[in-house]
Amino acid sequence: MRLSVVLEQRFIHTADGATFDNGHATYTHWQRYLNTFEEVQVVGRSQLVQVVPDGYRRVDGPAVTVLHVPYYQGPVGLLKRLPQVSAALLRGLEPQEAVIVRLSGVLGHLAAGLWYWQRQPFAVEVVNDPFMGYGPDGTRHPLRPVFRWMLTALTRWQCRQAVAVQYVTRQALQRRYPPRSLVNSFGVSDVHLPPEAFAAGPRQYGCPARLAVLVGMLEQRHKAADIAIAALARLREQGHEMRLRIVGDGPLRPSLEAQALSQGVAEFVEFVGQRSTSAEVRSDLREADLFLIPSRTEGLPRALLEAMAQGLPAIGSAVGGIPELLDAARLVKPGSVDDLARAWQALALDTDALTRESARNYRTAQTYADDVLDVQRTAFQRVVRAATPRGPRSSCQ
Repeated sequence: MRLSVVLEQRFIHTADGATFDNGHATYTHWQRYLNTFEEVQVVGRSQLVQVVPDGYRRVDGPAVTVLHVPYYQGPVGLLKRLPQVSAALLRGLEPQEAVIVRLSGVLGHLAAGLWYWQRQPFAVEVVNDPFMGYGPDGTRHPLRPVFRWMLTALTRWQCRQAVAVQYVTRQALQRRYPPRSLVNSFGVSDVHLPPEAFAAGPRQYGCPARLAVLVGMLEQRHKAADIAIAALARLREQGHEMRLRIVGDGPLRPSLEAQALSQGVAEFVEFVGQRSTSAEVRSDLREADLFLIPSRTEGLPRALLEAMAQGLPAIGSAVGGIPELLDAARLVKPGSVDDLARAWQALALDTDALTRESARNYRTAQTYADDVLDVQRTAFQRVVRAATPRGPRSSCQ
């Protein structure tokens, strides 16, 4: 049986159809589904390119193909290309295959709606919270209130129509977007933590934490890199010798660099851009003393778990699934420079607390290791397969 997974990813592809991604949605990720399904079709918007930039890796491979949906940007862009996108989905998805849509993404919502209209079963993976993502601190789009209401309502409704639901959190997203009664639901992070993702053990701190690291794409305000820079400026003004490394890239980078310059901390903020491999990100984590994730919205952040697997103490905002991972004492109010600066200072200067947090985080990360989560992921996939009508595949593509 083939499984199609519809997600809000922006791929690139070359003329021969080879597809690439600079994030986590690469071939290694899709291999997880081959434990249960013979084929996987990844469904996402994709843009034709002549040259593949550095840092991109293959999405397709043995038993994994990609359906290239016409490219668009944002909900308004989707509306402009709605006929072409809908036609691509209807051509590419077949009644006798299993379908998982990732929410909240507008392409996933559209696919779920089309599949529901055709009375076909679908499953859902909830990977983020549109109520928070389109909240006042999440985005500044003029249609933000409309998107917030519509996508939150759609996510709730489609979770209740799904034959199975998997959440990246263990509790947070389930509370806002519950499945209907008697439907199987699972709380399983989509993090990839193979054995090589773990340090040899927790850290022992004999001196304060000087270098903090923040990992995230700089495409939206969600990762709150601006809050981290402002908090660093506050700490430097108070005489603390803190530094910040930002791993990730995107259109917000120039404004963040300008902010660091205007607040007098440009020489203490290092923008290293997008890393090409997980190994390179792990190198940044190993070099750091402390991890920051002051996000305005989150599901269950993979970057935080990767940092915890490296034994890094961490400070995060009290949103999404972050409170499921960090102790309450290490949580701050989202969007608050004062809160982040106070928590950063308190933890960074306390070597005993740093050592304790390293051990705690390392233990927590072990419960998210691949060999642990793969058992739960496979259970979800088997429910999805069992709920899919059996029958001959169509020859139409």
